[in-house]
Amino acid sequence: MDHSGTSIGLILLYPLVWYDVLPEKIDRIVRFIVHIDMGMLSLLITFILIRDLLFLPISYFKPSWSDFAFSNYGTYFLILFSPFLLFIGFLRASKGPELVDIQVPVKALPDELHNFSILQISDLHAGAGIDKQYVDRVVEKALNLNADIVVLTGDIADGSFEKYQHNLQSLSRITERFQVYYVTGNHEYLRDSDLWISYFKSIGIKVLLNENTTVNFKGKSILIAGIIDPAAKELKPSSGPDIQKALAGNYEVDFKILLAHQPNIAKVASTHFDLQLSGHTHAGQFFPWNIFINLSQPFAKGLKKCDRMWVYTNSGTGYWGPPFRLGTTSEITLLHLIKQ
Repeated sequence: MDHSGTSIGLILLYPLVWYDVLPEKIDRIVRFIVHIDMGMLSLLITFILIRDLLFLPISYFKPSWSDFAFSNYGTYFLILFSPFLLFIGFLRASKGPELVDIQVPVKALPDELHNFSILQISDLHAGAGIDKQYVDRVVEKALNLNADIVVLTGDIADGSFEKYQHNLQSLSRITERFQVYYVTGNHEYLRDSDLWISYFKSIGIKVLLNENTTVNFKGKSILIAGIIDPAAKELKPSSGPDIQKALAGNYEVDFKILLAHQPNIAKVASTHFDLQLSGHTHAGQFFPWNIFINLSQPFAKGLKKCDRMWVYTNSGTGYWGPPFRLGTTSEITLLHLIKQ
C-alpha cells in the first residue's frame, strides 16, 4: 500500500477514537496517530490545491516557471513542509491559552458598571485530548486574574464522566473565589451529559439551562441568561435553546448578557440582550479551516456587532481533535464593559 493509501486507511480508524471504545493506553496511541494523520492530510491536500490553482494556468504559458512546483522535488518539499507546520501547531496548542483582554464599549452604560469584568472560558474539551495538567494551568491563569464573574460557555467536558471527571477536579478552585456560570455545549451531549451537569452543580457552578439569574453589582443589576445547546435535541427532541424561557421573570435590569455556546443564535438574541458570549468555532483551530470558518460564519471569532448587541466568540480555551493551533490561538478572555 502506498503512503496515500496508508493515510486514508488510518482515517478509517477514527470511529474507534470517536466512540472511545479502546483501552486507555491503546486509545491514546491510536488517537494521536489518527489526529496526526488528519492534520497531515488536511495540510497536504490544501497545499496541493494551492499549487495547482497557482501554477497550472502558468504552465500553459511559461512551463519553466512551474517546472519545480510540479517536480518530484516540489512535491517532496510539500511533504516535508507539512509535518514542520504540524510540529509548530502542536507546540502552540500544547502551550495552552493566552490571555485576551477585550473592551466592550456600551452606550448608556451605568457609571457603576464601567469596567465590570467577565472572565470567559470556553471549549476546554477536558477529556481524552485535554488532560488534568492542561486544565490545572487554565485554573491557575484564571485565579491570577481579577474578574467580577466567570462564565463557561460550553464544551468544558468531553467524553466519559467516569474516565475524565478527574481532569476537571481543579475547576472547583475557581468557584471558591468567583461566581461561575455555565451553559452546555454540543460535546457535553455526546456522552454522560446528565452526569457532567450534576458534577458542575456539585462544585458550586450555576448551570443555566434556558434559565437566568441576576448579579447585583454596586447597586446595579446584570441579567445572566443561558440557553441549552441545540445538540440536546438529539437526546431529547423537546429540549433545545429557548430564549423566551431563558428571559422569563427578569426584565427590569441594567444590562443583559446571554451565554450561548453556538454564536449563530445572535440574530434572534440581538433584540433581547446587550452582550452575547459564545464559543464553538475554535476560530477554525488550524489552517486552512481558520480561513473557511471566517468565510462561512459571521461570528467566527472575536468581538462583533449584531444590530444593537455585541457578540464575543471565544476561540477556545483548549482544542478538539488534532492537537494543533495554526493561524489561531487558544484563549482565556477577560472582557471589560466600558462606558462609551
